[in-house]
Amino acid sequence: MMNSIDWSVGWCYICTVLLLLLIVTILLLLDYWKRQRLYTLFAGNLGEFIVVLSDKFEFISSLPQFMSDPLFDNLSKDRLFRDILPPKDWARLKLYFDDIDKHPEMPFMFSYKRDDGTMLWFEMRCKHQRLSMDESRYICLIKNISNTVENQHRLDEAETKLKSLLRNTGDFLWKFDFESRQLFLLTPMMDDDYRDVPRSGGVVDVESLMPEDDFKLLERVMNECMMKAGGEAAYDDKGHLLDEQSQLNRLANENARFGTLKIRCWNSEKNLVWYDFRGHLAPDDEDRIVMMGSARRVETSPEIPFLMKSGVEGSLINSLFNFPNIGIFWVDRNFTILGCNNAFATDSGFAKTDEVVNQSLKDVISVKYLPYYDSMIKDVFDNGSPKSWKGKFDDSDWICTINVVPMLKSLLKSGYTVSRVLCVYMRISG
Repeated sequence: MMNSIDWSVGWCYICTVLLLLLIVTILLLLDYWKRQRLYTLFAGNLGEFIVVLSDKFEFISSLPQFMSDPLFDNLSKDRLFRDILPPKDWARLKLYFDDIDKHPEMPFMFSYKRDDGTMLWFEMRCKHQRLSMDESRYICLIKNISNTVENQHRLDEAETKLKSLLRNTGDFLWKFDFESRQLFLLTPMMDDDYRDVPRSGGVVDVESLMPEDDFKLLERVMNECMMKAGGEAAYDDKGHLLDEQSQLNRLANENARFGTLKIRCWNSEKNLVWYDFRGHLAPDDEDRIVMMGSARRVETSPEIPFLMKSGVEGSLINSLFNFPNIGIFWVDRNFTILGCNNAFATDSGFAKTDEVVNQSLKDVISVKYLPYYDSMIKDVFDNGSPKSWKGKFDDSDWICTINVVPMLKSLLKSGYTVSRVLCVYMRISG
């Protein structure tokens, strides 16, 4: 009698434990089900899911269970990869699975065509999990990268269009770092046949890109632009001094820029060519303020209206004034500059010819070059005969030829006297 009671109590205990385990299991499953259903709130925004495949590439399970993705839906319906991938991609995938133990970190990219014809792109990372000697499975993390591929395609398309534009115009893009004082070419320069000049991108040696005087002019204009914008960005609208980060943010939004600046650059044949430089302040990838801009190649420098003539004579004069290595200026008897071309203005550190006109020659030409011009101009004014000189300046690698001729003679009671003198110089390599 006691044994039957003990057995009954034992069975009751066992049944109670099993019932409790069943209840706990059901509660856990319900909780898991509720948690999985939370994914339905973001079904269209989930880009990653896990698929478990057998060693024969048959679908076993997937996570999360609620997801809106065409590939996920097909795989969840027990469809195989070989049924939904193009033959070439399926062959590549089989090779990928065969070598996964050798290259566990290597991703696999493939495309999938939806029923509406839209092409989607996916990236897969896989782990081979061995369960026993005869059984294994593949754990696949699949990520929808269609947006990334599409954005990259748009960037590549925009870059191709930009290269085509620059190739047709002969332009290039540049950047100047104020901290390192380095000049970067963001796109390569073009030669006369609009082909990329080799090794003309990245950090450039300024001396190999343009004459020293031209870079000094460019650097001065950029520094002035930076100083002006920096002063305006240092204070808020109420006159309070801003902190450093706020100044940088405001400086980046000031849209400070400089207009067209005539700069000469060396081409692939080591000849000087005119470029129109434009630039504006902007933040770089590291949120530093740099000067970024473009340079457009121009066949001629701006015309000088009061010297223009029609016909062959006018064309010859225009060509002479447009040579980037020939400087031209003319002065009166007080050594006041009455006019010049862009080459002379640039050599003297001025952005425009208008900035040079009406200035005294001694205030424009460097003191180390002034004696050469001063003595020759005086001789022409006194004697009325042309003068010329050829040689090297003290610290220069260039051979310079200087020609000074009487430009205008006035009739006085004592006879003709020179009232204006024209100076033409040309720099050639030594």
